[in-house]
Amino acid sequence: MHKEAQELIDFINNSPTAFHATQNLETELSANGFIKLDPSQKWDLKIGEKYFVSRNDSALIAFIPGQDFLDHGFRIISAHTDSPALKIKPDPLIENEGQLVLNTEIYGGPILNTWYDRELSIAGKIVLKSEKSFELKEELIDLEKNIAIIPNLAIHLNREINQKAKINKKKGLRALITQTKAKENNLAEKDELDFSLNKLITQNTEYELTEIVESELYLYPSQRAQFLGAEAEYIAARAQDNLSMTHAALKAIKSSKTHKWTQMTIFYDNEEIGSQTPQGADSPFVSNLIERIIYNLGANKEDYYTILEKSFLVSADMAHAVHPNFGEESAQNNRAFLNQGPVIKYNANLKYTTHATTAGVLIDLMDKNDISYQIYTNRSDKKGGSTIGPIAATQLGIKSIDLGNPLLAMHSSRELGGSLDHKQMIKLMKLFLKED
Repeated sequence: MHKEAQELIDFINNSPTAFHATQNLETELSANGFIKLDPSQKWDLKIGEKYFVSRNDSALIAFIPGQDFLDHGFRIISAHTDSPALKIKPDPLIENEGQLVLNTEIYGGPILNTWYDRELSIAGKIVLKSEKSFELKEELIDLEKNIAIIPNLAIHLNREINQKAKINKKKGLRALITQTKAKENNLAEKDELDFSLNKLITQNTEYELTEIVESELYLYPSQRAQFLGAEAEYIAARAQDNLSMTHAALKAIKSSKTHKWTQMTIFYDNEEIGSQTPQGADSPFVSNLIERIIYNLGANKEDYYTILEKSFLVSADMAHAVHPNFGEESAQNNRAFLNQGPVIKYNANLKYTTHATTAGVLIDLMDKNDISYQIYTNRSDKKGGSTIGPIAATQLGIKSIDLGNPLLAMHSSRELGGSLDHKQMIKLMKLFLKED
């Protein structure tokens, strides 16, 4: 019924971290004829081939060189692979009251109370020993089972929880993982538990304890993404912001062929923490790559500036849908609804990059191809969230538009999207990449 939405659900279920999302992007692109480039080596690019390059195992750029890119520039779609999360701290185990908890740190801006009383697993990257210290191996892991939980304090011990639900970020987000006390014959006896996070990893993977040098791990809700609603009209899943746009952009670029302009999809990391990293939008990652591509194909520095003037960036990040219980929190007219199509996002202070010229291009495309669309602005007295659009457009100096699909419970550990919207967004992104 919802083929594209089911593919999105599968993508989310297989992408517990930005590392895994990027690995899945690589797998899909390689299977569709894209060649992985080594950024530390010289390139010999050819028109008619498809390429991608990754950074930090968590960001990726795919591109198809255009036959006449000097006169037609670049068509770029950008999204991001990361989502708000709880990151496991180094040396995380803390013993309290005969139990072991994992110490965590907040990544981005999650709705914290949605992480309580929810089955959690662990995924991320581990660094393994090698003969050479500067050539250590890195592998992704996903324990893929219920490992931990952050239990609420009972209402009888916290009578004001429904009135004052402030969360203690220092200790209120530690995840219970195992016990250190056992009871036998009604007598409490200290059971010295031989337990470590690395041992847990080795018990659930093929790696040896002595191999592990370091790790970068996250908790994630282990409940699977799935359809919801009387007619499966919703998707309930973690990290739809922004894996939904990541998946849509992937679908668009992997089905595209060579055109006059160069097509590019950017999958940044670290949007949720401000983008100021080597793999984030506020870096020279993309501008350097564009220069490298065109110089490799025979262009010069002057061409670089003219190409940017002829280029167009779509910043794809999820949009706020009207809440059925809190409709007054949305703008009176410029509001978005689930399953009503892609959302063009405006802001007078250019927190979104959309303006009439760029919006007109996509509106015309959608009108000509029977794609319904919506217009969104924040309520005038409310500050909206950030996107990669203004940062990426500023770094590149090209015209840009912000759009995304509508979403409820954004930044919750369980967000709610519309199952019909994903197909429409994929259709729009494909048109953007291929239409004159």
